[in-house]
Amino acid sequence: MENKRRTPPQQTRGRSRGQPPRRRTAPGQSTRPVDHRQPAQQNSGVRSRQRPPAQRSSAPSRPHPPAQRSPAPSRPRPPAKDPPPRRRRPSVGAAERRKRRRRRMKLFYLILFFLVIGTALTFAFTVLFRVETVEVRGESRYSAEEILKASGLQTGGNVFLTDTAAASDAVEKALPYIGVADVRRILPSGLEIVVEEEPVAGAVLDDTQYILVGVSGKVLDRVAEKPEGCPLIKGVAIREAPIGSQIVYEEGESREVFDKLSQAISAVNLDKVTEIDLEDSYDAKILYDGRILLEFGPPTAFEEKLLYFLDLLDEGKLTENDSGTLDLSIVPSTDRAYFSAGLVSSSVPSDASSAPASTPEPSSSS
Repeated sequence: MENKRRTPPQQTRGRSRGQPPRRRTAPGQSTRPVDHRQPAQQNSGVRSRQRPPAQRSSAPSRPHPPAQRSPAPSRPRPPAKDPPPRRRRPSVGAAERRKRRRRRMKLFYLILFFLVIGTALTFAFTVLFRVETVEVRGESRYSAEEILKASGLQTGGNVFLTDTAAASDAVEKALPYIGVADVRRILPSGLEIVVEEEPVAGAVLDDTQYILVGVSGKVLDRVAEKPEGCPLIKGVAIREAPIGSQIVYEEGESREVFDKLSQAISAVNLDKVTEIDLEDSYDAKILYDGRILLEFGPPTAFEEKLLYFLDLLDEGKLTENDSGTLDLSIVPSTDRAYFSAGLVSSSVPSDASSAPASTPEPSSSS
């Protein structure tokens, strides 16, 4: 029969028998013992029996482990964002190299552009737009060969490289009777010279020669005799008169008055002009058909005054048998002119009675 060893009753750790259980305290709280005994009942006939307080055991008590709290439920955190990639800062040397590379590329493309344009222009000037024909148009006393030779234009050159202004000036100077020589480009391979002849405005006596002057004041020629039907210009002194260039008078006012008067004569197509008197710049005179002296007064409105005179001729108020002086100085302001009948043999008017141009008096013979 086995002997069973009796084990002593298990003592409660940290307290003696009969001592109430100790209260578990959290870390930092007091560990004072708590009396769990019920207070004495106050009855009238019964007296409770009280036990003396138990003595503490001298054995040291072990500290209780701190109470573990349940972790609070954690909130779901948003997913962490990836930080933006940090750009690598280029060094100063790399940035400078990039700038230089860009400059070189720009320069390269610019040079390439100019090379392409230059090649295209060279091809156009050498192969395309070559002058193959040169034509002369217009009426003139000069032949087409003379005009072409004076211009200096030839076939084989380039249409755009041809100096048209220089060719025009060369024709007008070499051939004085040509007033305008217009050189035009006819694409793709032609040139055209259009000429207009300069009308003769009059002849100025210079010593023993007559200088023929055009409407624009250009010297056309020097001749020994005055051509028939060419007006004689009086009252002017010539300083220079090279053929093919503008005539230069001693007085600048004479040149201005002559230009205005000659242009007005050309504009109204007045013919049968015998003389042009410019002795007085502020009272220019014209001798018409050797029998009617026209006085213009102030050097203004020449064309209006000449048109008034032509109306008198068309209406028959002045006939082919009339001779005398016609004052046109007040036509612009009053629309009237005064005619003085009498024989006129020069640019100096004769003394005669004045009458309105609407009722001209026939000349009397003695």
